[in-house]
Amino acid sequence: MRNERDSIDLIWNVAELAGLFEKKSTLEGFLTDVVKLIAAHMQSDVCSIYLYDSFRDSLVLRASHGLDLPHDKQVELRVGEGITGHSFAELRPICEADAPSSRYFKIVPGLNEEEFRSFLAVPIRRGPNRIGIMVLQHRQPDHFTQTDTRAMQAIASQLATTLENAEMLMQLRHVAPAPERHYETSTLSVVRGQSVSEGFAEGRSVLIEDRAVQISVADDRAAGEEEDLASLAHALEATHKQLEMLQREIEHDLSDVASMIFTAHLLMLKDHEFVASIEKLIHAGSGPQAAVRSVVHRYVELLSGSANARSQEKAQDLMDLEHRVLRNLQGTVDEGGDYTGQVVLATDIYPSELVRIVAQNAEGLVIAEGGVTAHISILARSLGLPVVLCKEARVFELRDNTPIILDAFQGNLYVDPDDEARKQLQVMRDSVQSESEDGRPMPEHGLTKDGTSIKVMANINLVFDVKLAERNKAEGIGLYRSEFPFIVRSSFPTEDEQYHIYRKILSSMPQSETILRTLDIGGDKMMTQPGLPERNPFLGFRGIRFSLANIDIFKEQLRAMLRAAADCHVQILLPMISSVDEFSRSREVLTDCLAELELEHVPHCETPDLGIMVELPSAVECIDELAGRADFLSIGTNDLVMYMLAVDRTNERVGGMHKHYHPAVLKALARTAQAVASQPEKLSICGEMAADIRMLPFLVGIGIRKVSVEPRLIAKIKFALAEISLDYARRSALELLSLRDIDEVEKYLGIEPGQV
Repeated sequence: MRNERDSIDLIWNVAELAGLFEKKSTLEGFLTDVVKLIAAHMQSDVCSIYLYDSFRDSLVLRASHGLDLPHDKQVELRVGEGITGHSFAELRPICEADAPSSRYFKIVPGLNEEEFRSFLAVPIRRGPNRIGIMVLQHRQPDHFTQTDTRAMQAIASQLATTLENAEMLMQLRHVAPAPERHYETSTLSVVRGQSVSEGFAEGRSVLIEDRAVQISVADDRAAGEEEDLASLAHALEATHKQLEMLQREIEHDLSDVASMIFTAHLLMLKDHEFVASIEKLIHAGSGPQAAVRSVVHRYVELLSGSANARSQEKAQDLMDLEHRVLRNLQGTVDEGGDYTGQVVLATDIYPSELVRIVAQNAEGLVIAEGGVTAHISILARSLGLPVVLCKEARVFELRDNTPIILDAFQGNLYVDPDDEARKQLQVMRDSVQSESEDGRPMPEHGLTKDGTSIKVMANINLVFDVKLAERNKAEGIGLYRSEFPFIVRSSFPTEDEQYHIYRKILSSMPQSETILRTLDIGGDKMMTQPGLPERNPFLGFRGIRFSLANIDIFKEQLRAMLRAAADCHVQILLPMISSVDEFSRSREVLTDCLAELELEHVPHCETPDLGIMVELPSAVECIDELAGRADFLSIGTNDLVMYMLAVDRTNERVGGMHKHYHPAVLKALARTAQAVASQPEKLSICGEMAADIRMLPFLVGIGIRKVSVEPRLIAKIKFALAEISLDYARRSALELLSLRDIDEVEKYLGIEPGQV
């Protein structure tokens, strides 16, 4: 009798999988090793991997151990065809004790599958995205157990990221080269923009959309064919080593959003057809740089034209790879990273690409109007990347290597600045530095002038933010935005991957309060998911609506949070709650998760708190009922203001109307605070309003005793609180609540007309 522990031992972690991946120089070699290893551990006669071809809507056999594969044709199954296709269509494992007698069984000529009796098919997916399927077969009947099924599901989760990128390679075939585009150099000096993420940056420009268009094809072929092929091989090898080193370096600090983020790049380098296509052009007379550009752009055109949003994002991966290979061919890659000394220009950028350019030491980013979304700005601030939004189209026509200085405090861009401009900017930089280091010791706690305790907590977007929160003496984590590992990867982290992320967050400040918010995608925090874009995403399928419509994804997240808090307490926050019904349904799902973990004997937090984010007018209207049922409340001022005033702050025409001191907003906040007046510890507030020191007296005066802000703002809030007495705060709140129009509020707060 076989040892079922072998199947459990096969559940690798990401690092072990990456090690297996690095051993092979081709994708086919990697997949062959995977199926051999699984077959050996599972004591299975056959292990096969099929990948889903979304263009053909079929499953293609990409690797198998134990089957006699035909050499003259590709094995392909329609979705729903055979046991394999049926399992994939329903996205559920199918285990057959005697496969030939199954009504789903289908004989594929030449494979001789009828001699194998036991059959286990397990789909490979990331959230709702279908990637492929793994199949085990054995000659003996009734060979596979429930333990085997669970083990294969865990293995499929670990392989999902790599195989999702492998799926991309199936699409990159026989596409005409993209037409060449040429940019003209424009004469610019100072360009006014808008700050997205503060900081200063200096470097030479690089446009990331069409980074290679300025390479001279005529000048590229400087050596003979053999020398060019050798140069290409050297550049590809150097690129491979650099990417593997980068991946290892970022795993520690950015593992939650950068795990295997360079997988698509490495897969392309391992793809024989990709490399052979470049070599073929060199044999035909092209220089190596022109050949790389031609092949990459041929592939990019196919992916960019796909209706699949994930395929469109993979086009950006290819352009990033092209940039690195070309710079290696030119011998210009700095040891510090591909974008060292460069300011990136982009008309649009994906979150995953933002993480990649930061990992590769970009100095700063200039992005076009329309390319900035909430998650891009939040992510850039967390990663410390200076970013300026620029409306001037000519900026994105600059030639590469144009000297640029970014003042992302004022939102200005200086193109090819002279010595005098550089001196003035250095003075400004020194001034900002001295303001941020005023010499005062950091207060341990938030206290008013008369000693009233106001907890100043940190908003956390990445595990990376925790260190900054600790340095600034945050009194807990008031909001962890859990969507960033989902948004940046453009996929769904598995339960185990999420568990490790939440574990790092919870263990970082074990003695302090920690609030984990469940997935909040939608509005301007969108994932690249298949399907049509919503006409009005702010009023559409976002927040808790998404979670309750995708119970499997919701339960995986809740289970991961509960498991991560096995030895501590956790507060779970629900976004976009509009009614008591939504909260009750969410509570039921949480109760189911607790029961499952108890039944499975998995250590977990048995008494979590479940709270709601107050950010909808409907929640304010039924706040007494919600406050009575929820364990705690958190006011999300950014969205509450948007929905109360019907103003999208990213819309230039109405963005100036997004005022968190609007009388209606002030009354809604006071009403919410009153609902928990006897238990003020149940209420916290976050968003831009929480960081506005002009509003602190009002917030304290209505009874707010917890504020959560970006880590870098904690000191400012603590110092401001020390200047406020409780008596003054209460009087200030009463006066503001008595005012009837915005002009009166602005006059009271000392806000000049047009001032933000």
